[in-house]
Amino acid sequence: MNYVITGSLGNISKPIVEGLLSAGHTVSVLTRSEETAAQIKALGATPFVGDMEQSDFVQSAFANADVVYTMIPPNYSTDDFRAYQNRVGKNMADAIRAHSIKKVVNLSSVGAHLGNGAGVVDGLSDFEKMLNAIENIDVKHLRPSFFYQNFYAQIGMITSMGIMGSNYAGDIPMALVHVKDIAAAALEELLSLNFTGYSVRYIVSDVRTSNDVAHLLSEAIGKNIPWVEFPDDQQKAAMLQMGMKETLVDGYQELGRGFRDGLLMSDYIASGTPLAATKLEEFIAEFAPAVQASLSA
Repeated sequence: MNYVITGSLGNISKPIVEGLLSAGHTVSVLTRSEETAAQIKALGATPFVGDMEQSDFVQSAFANADVVYTMIPPNYSTDDFRAYQNRVGKNMADAIRAHSIKKVVNLSSVGAHLGNGAGVVDGLSDFEKMLNAIENIDVKHLRPSFFYQNFYAQIGMITSMGIMGSNYAGDIPMALVHVKDIAAAALEELLSLNFTGYSVRYIVSDVRTSNDVAHLLSEAIGKNIPWVEFPDDQQKAAMLQMGMKETLVDGYQELGRGFRDGLLMSDYIASGTPLAATKLEEFIAEFAPAVQASLSA
């Protein structure tokens, strides 16, 4: 079976590649980096080096695929994040249609059921719809929740201000997930290929609050790190001052409001999906040493 994997050798894609190779499949991997291409070859897979915004590149990479794992890689330099997502999504959808690929596992996100109002997730919702519009294929949309690993972006704030925070309150229940649980779910779907039509699988490791994250981290490092809710305007000003593109700032702010208003989790809650393996305490055991090292630097 010929598999094409997008996402280079990221935290999710690399375990997928390794698992498919171990199962005896032929694997090709899309990447933007010649350096990563060498690592892909070392694993035993075939690299395709190029830009997913280029239709010809995606068409070529998908040409001999039986199964494709799709994800839209981030682009922090774009001036219109959703338009960028739509360009890459359309290139993949066009290639899947052109090459009559029958099985697709797509990395989407919690909140993709909304279509609008989920900020940086809205483009993933658009891509789900593009895939669902292709006839005679089977698509499994994976919708993981908020990545534990996103909390690493707060280390600078922890180090400089002694707090964590965002534009939502610390007592709001959040669906959280570890990247290794996402990779395990994706690999399971790619190996079994027992999905038909267009279906969704939520991936959630734990449901906790941001206050829980801050409290457990505080205990682990022996320093009180409270969670602080920021007004939207203050958070936006701070993010822009950090040099982030306004399209991303607005997208992440809207995502935060979605958590705050309960919209992002509504479809997941209705699904009744059981939790995956990695609980918050296990993530904190990974996270705390990185925070401690930053505080000690």
